[in-house]
Amino acid sequence: MLEKRNLAPYSFSGSDNEEEEKLPNSVQADELKSWCSKVLVHIGMSKEDADVMANVLVETDLMGVDTHGVLKFPMYISRAKAGGDNPKAKLRVLYETPTTARCDGEGGYGQVMGWRAMEMAVRKANENGVGFVSVGNSNTLTANRIYSRYATENGCIGICITNGTPQMAPPGGTQRLLGTSPWSFAVPGIRFPVVFDMACTVVGWTRMAMMAMRGEMTIPSNWAVTADGEPTTDVTEGMNGLMLPFGGHKGYALSCMAEILTGVLSGGRVADELGFYGNHDENTGVSHFLGAIRIDSFMPLDEFKTRVDQYVQHLKDCPKAKGAGEIYVPGERSFLTSEKRRAEGIPLHVSLAKNLVAVGEETGIPFPGTA
Repeated sequence: MLEKRNLAPYSFSGSDNEEEEKLPNSVQADELKSWCSKVLVHIGMSKEDADVMANVLVETDLMGVDTHGVLKFPMYISRAKAGGDNPKAKLRVLYETPTTARCDGEGGYGQVMGWRAMEMAVRKANENGVGFVSVGNSNTLTANRIYSRYATENGCIGICITNGTPQMAPPGGTQRLLGTSPWSFAVPGIRFPVVFDMACTVVGWTRMAMMAMRGEMTIPSNWAVTADGEPTTDVTEGMNGLMLPFGGHKGYALSCMAEILTGVLSGGRVADELGFYGNHDENTGVSHFLGAIRIDSFMPLDEFKTRVDQYVQHLKDCPKAKGAGEIYVPGERSFLTSEKRRAEGIPLHVSLAKNLVAVGEETGIPFPGTA
């Protein structure tokens, strides 16, 4: 029987109507970045690293990936206080060649370790055509697309893979041995970067957590099974059970390869050696693999971007089936959402707003709009 997850860290306390009326329902990106950075400095992080982490989280929310942005910010603060995350950690190089590096994350925030690793990969790509960096002893880096997209802003193809807390069993098994194991690839384009970012499970575990927070207790039957491997549509049983791979053996195989390219290659933890992020005093030992490929090692960057744009337009011009809407390419929806939210602000669910306001009160750094 699987041990039950401690789901308390993902729960939001209720608020009455009078309290809800006083909570902000949106926040501007720059204000949110500044506030997050100040709070992170308050708990011991350097200003430089705090700005990196704040940027990663808020840019993720701007793209509409609400499961991976500031949603868990209160948890990050709690984990630093409990010892699960080391806010003073630095990316430490263990072994290096002109095109590769193996690094130790010193139990720090994955957002900082992932960003620093991609910076290193891009530097190596600029100098030698390619750069690949393996990171062990880290924690969750949240949305992979942030890091692969950074590479595109520097004339490179970006790659980001990470392992994580095991949530899935091998087909036919009943033990958590594989994570959601997301993969991301990104290439620059003229209008927007084309970005692929996908977990190896049907959905990410945090999506179920968000549903539970909001009182949505029913999930599709193909998302997860119970701890005994039985079908379920109950969100709590799914969270405490086993997540299912997308495409059956295909998602399973991709998750295996992600584990080898991250945990095995970095010399870090694998499978059930990894910790659960909901245990605030526990370093999860997550590993990452980040890569950058300099495009002008193959052809001029502008020529490549023009060819990408032509390909994108060819897809969008595809004749549509009856009743079909706009044809989108990978990364386009995130780009459009980001443009909209930069202008209008990032929406805040009332439960999230209450938690962020509480962090502001606890640290003495008022959340934007509440001072």
